[in-house]
Amino acid sequence: QRQAMIENFDLEVEDKIRSMMAQLEADKADLQLKADCEIAQLPSCVRDMPLKAFLHEYNGDVSTAVRGVLKLDNERQDSLVSLPETPLAIRLRRKAAANH
Repeated sequence: QRQAMIENFDLEVEDKIRSMMAQLEADKADLQLKADCEIAQLPSCVRDMPLKAFLHEYNGDVSTAVRGVLKLDNERQDSLVSLPETPLAIRLRRKAAANH
């Protein structure tokens, strides 16, 4: 009877592990999709720049990065509507600031 209980326990543990692994894979896929959507919302000039440049040169600010890439002068910068930061950019800027 003890052996049967141990075997039953092992089966339950294996089932729980399978269930958790399936949930992990689903969560991973969901997170990847969310990250891809965040990145797709960025202007292409920002998407194409190296992350290091985006963080160090522009402090993770999308508006500043777009202006820097387009090399807008002060007059044109003032007339340009401020581009909103995406949640990803905000998190990256905060992380970069915390590391300094």
